[in-house]
Amino acid sequence: MNLAATALLVIDLQNEYRPNAAWPVVGYDAVLANAAALIEAARAAGAPVIHAQAWVKPEERDGYARQEEILTEEFRSAIAGSTGAAICAEVAAQAGDIVIHKHWPSAFRRTDLSRRLADLKVENLIVTGVLTDSCVTESVFDAVYQGFRVWLVKDACGSMSEAMHRTGMLDMANRLYGGGILRLPQALKALAGQPFDGWRCTRPVEFVYTLETVDRIYDAL
Repeated sequence: MNLAATALLVIDLQNEYRPNAAWPVVGYDAVLANAAALIEAARAAGAPVIHAQAWVKPEERDGYARQEEILTEEFRSAIAGSTGAAICAEVAAQAGDIVIHKHWPSAFRRTDLSRRLADLKVENLIVTGVLTDSCVTESVFDAVYQGFRVWLVKDACGSMSEAMHRTGMLDMANRLYGGGILRLPQALKALAGQPFDGWRCTRPVEFVYTLETVDRIYDAL
């Protein structure tokens, strides 16, 4: 992987996904620890670290009109300035990192992320974050269809159940053109400029999974 054309995209690693919060992610502590290792490696390699942070101001809520019809305050997320919307201390942005405030699931929609990546001449995106089946999926598909090679780190992503995470990962894998899925040790090798192994997308919809085969296919990635 050409590190000069590689960036790490960190999606929504915010306090509101901790245990006992409104949107608890299964195994969130492990996701944060693995993401922290990736961030440290990216900084050491001189690769840009980009934090996508869900951050919605009160005057911006009209973009979610249908959600607003049913939402109660206990389930409101991404409130700009709130403790819940803050990036977790374990993966906090540092000087030199880029923080993108997003209002929608995708980190690309109505943000300047595409322009920033173009300015940095990025071709490869290594991705960590939550929720696998929501904001990660939306961001990854936008990245793929804009021509980026996306490398998902499977043990640095998570969702509110293991089933949601695993099926979300397989849905992305089926259309992860030009990229693939890595485990943390291999992602760290890639960020160190070393040869690395991982699953690579070689055709559309490789995994026609069923409820009975999800775990077997996911574990093999």
